[in-house]
Amino acid sequence: MGFSSPLRQAVPGLLLPLLWLLLLLPSCYFQDRNPECGQPFRKGKILGGQDALKGQWPWQVSLFFRGFHLCGGSILSKYWVLTAAHCFDEALNFLDYFEVYAGFTDLRKISWQSQRREIMQVIIHPRYKFSHPNGNDIALVQLKRSLKLSSVVLPICLPKPTINLEMANTCWVTGWGKMRESGTTVNKLQEVQVPLLDQFWCQILYGNIFLIQEDMICATDMIHRNSPCQGDSGGPLACKFNDTWVQIGVVTWGRGCAMPLFPGVFARVPFFSTWISSTMKSVIISRSTTIIGSWITLPTSLLFLHVLRIP
Repeated sequence: MGFSSPLRQAVPGLLLPLLWLLLLLPSCYFQDRNPECGQPFRKGKILGGQDALKGQWPWQVSLFFRGFHLCGGSILSKYWVLTAAHCFDEALNFLDYFEVYAGFTDLRKISWQSQRREIMQVIIHPRYKFSHPNGNDIALVQLKRSLKLSSVVLPICLPKPTINLEMANTCWVTGWGKMRESGTTVNKLQEVQVPLLDQFWCQILYGNIFLIQEDMICATDMIHRNSPCQGDSGGPLACKFNDTWVQIGVVTWGRGCAMPLFPGVFARVPFFSTWISSTMKSVIISRSTTIIGSWITLPTSLLFLHVLRIP
């Protein structure tokens, strides 16, 4: 009732632009929504501990810094990539030197499906302390241009904060990191299956060396000694729930590489789901407001009202 009075008193010339405003806002808001996440086109059998198949992990990206692979990441939407905050510990002021590589399996081979994008901004979790290893090691990367979704470039699903991890069918880590601690990063995307480890037992294994916090999750293959290594940071820990892949973790840290008594530690994505979603939506709304502001001029309070009422 209180919102309708200003509209009735508006001059006639404002009504048509206002109608365009109401029609335009939803399209701006939905342009960054996922089409269908966690559904790779390639659904063949996965073999662990070796090269990944092209299109098997279409959300996997590489963060290049000065022409070299630095960290992994995962596609959340056409404009957003999820990665680890510590990937920017020394380089947050040098975003112009970064590129995001999507649609790659072999980083040496560029195909017609490969895409490279520059970074618009990086949003570090506000509680991250830039002292690795630490909690809240998560960051959102906004791209300057949208990705073109295809069979090799697709988003992974975000989990609900209350997701039951015991319902996961299988969990995998992917990345271009080192195969062994003394080695170098690889050019071909690697994949490895890792069982999730209860936080209690993970803390027992690490003892008093490091604290396994509530925003962390552990996973490792103690039998085959498979775990993330340097260069895998920022990449996804993806778990399959029925027929849908959901990102459960972000590679953050561990002691050494493939050390059987020290599991890989990941940022627990369900813990951050609300922050991730709200951060992406707030930037989308801000971008929409800027676009509309270039078309018509409205009182700030009125514009803000309609932004908030977007479904």
